[in-house]
Amino acid sequence: MKKGSSGNRKRPPQKQTPASRYPTRDNVYSLQQERQKRQGSQRGKQQRYQETYRPTEEQPVPKKKNKKRKNGNMIMPLIIFAVIAVYLLGQIFTLASKHSDIDVETVAYGTIDTPEIYTGLILRKEYVVNSTREGQPFYQYSQGDYIPKGAAVCVVKDTNTTDRLETKLDQIDKDILKSQKTRTDLSAFSEDIARLEDNMTRTVDTYAGRSMKADVSYMYTMKSQMESFMNQRNEIWLTENVESLSQLTEEKNIYEQQLAQSQSALTASAAGVLCLSYDGLEEQYNPDMASEVTKKEIGSAKTEYISKAKGVKEGDPLFKIVESNKWYIVAYLPNTETAAWKTSANKQLNMLTEDETLSITTKIESMEVGEKETKVVFSSYEHMEAFMESRTVSFSLEGAVAEGLKIPNDAIVEKSLIRIPEACLTESMGNEGVLLVSGEKTQFMDLSIVTRDEDAVYIEQNQSPVKIGDTILQGIGENASSYTVSELTPHAGVYVANSSVANFVVIEILEQNHEYAIVKKGNIAGLQPFDTIVSDAKNITEGQNIY
Repeated sequence: MKKGSSGNRKRPPQKQTPASRYPTRDNVYSLQQERQKRQGSQRGKQQRYQETYRPTEEQPVPKKKNKKRKNGNMIMPLIIFAVIAVYLLGQIFTLASKHSDIDVETVAYGTIDTPEIYTGLILRKEYVVNSTREGQPFYQYSQGDYIPKGAAVCVVKDTNTTDRLETKLDQIDKDILKSQKTRTDLSAFSEDIARLEDNMTRTVDTYAGRSMKADVSYMYTMKSQMESFMNQRNEIWLTENVESLSQLTEEKNIYEQQLAQSQSALTASAAGVLCLSYDGLEEQYNPDMASEVTKKEIGSAKTEYISKAKGVKEGDPLFKIVESNKWYIVAYLPNTETAAWKTSANKQLNMLTEDETLSITTKIESMEVGEKETKVVFSSYEHMEAFMESRTVSFSLEGAVAEGLKIPNDAIVEKSLIRIPEACLTESMGNEGVLLVSGEKTQFMDLSIVTRDEDAVYIEQNQSPVKIGDTILQGIGENASSYTVSELTPHAGVYVANSSVANFVVIEILEQNHEYAIVKKGNIAGLQPFDTIVSDAKNITEGQNIY
């Protein structure tokens, strides 16, 4: 065969691919038949299952037997839950609606003013006027009024004589005025009288148009002006020397002379403020005598008060005149307080009165330093009238402050606790107590200790097995001796109410004023910050429930 011919040339054998990997057309057909057989078999099984469990009258669908049982098991827990819920709601409502009359508060740190109180002697420029006769005083001014120099402050009358004379003089004045008004001859003072009467007419016209519904204070002004004009006119008529009135004028002069002999007018020799009290030390304790005042003299004066309605004898004090608003205070103060003070410096003093505390500014006039105390002389222009009846005064210095646990004074109560010496204490099963002697037997008694110090412990009288008069052992072993419980010691304390029960806790008061006390922080059993205490100890007893 020629090269390149394809007639009888043998081809190399070709590899055949497995049918499972590369299916042929015949294989695909056979696979489809097998798939259809499997699907038919599955549908047959499903149809047979449905036919087997198809509901009929003879074979009903089976019911779930445990559903009813499960519902029955749930009812009982629901009932129990409902009962518990109702109970809790009831308790909450009861606590919310329950009202307690016991007020409580939380203890906290705070500060209070706790000044030291000092006593001073008051010096003033003043004088006392005494009565020159026996009789009844009639005052022209009131307490605290300013009195001009030479003014008649008081008239002392022999009322048995003066009443009769004054009645006759009043009648004579009426007769003179009546005669003056009806006179036909021309008065020498007619122009003055006409001017005064014209002033009275104009005063009435000025106020006549005002409504009574408005402020009626103008009525008092009009009355005062009218009285002034009328008194001036009457004075002219009564003093005018008229021949027709000579008899009445002469009679009046006689009665006035008799009246002057039956009464005395006491005047102010120097201007000042009227004071109706005295102590007899006005001349001794004037500002010039400040250097001679000793500590023993402070607080020894006694004030006497003058009655306007009471009759007086010759020499009795009638009134006092305080000549100046400047007054002085002499006091002896600790050197620790005055160490940094200087003369002429200003100091604020809190002056104590019966009703209030007055803060005044004073000037240091002088200081005399002693071994422990300094004699200080203060001066002030403030509130002189408030202290013009006093010779001594109580005061405190500005700026004294104490800090600690702050509690109200109403929360503090004092209790008498039984004192047990430390040597009587013993222990049993980890408890602290005493051995109580009863005849020939001894019994261990556990003690509830309220507080203790270096030498003893203190327990409640009513809440302890050990009472006053009981005998306990003191010491141990052969050296033990009998000790009779007999000592009660007072302790201040408060009722702590951290729980619902009030318990008495002893406190140590560091400082105290009229409203609060500063208390030292206690040990584990003592008062602590943020403790709840009863605000008013009068409303509670030991062990009482609060909530």
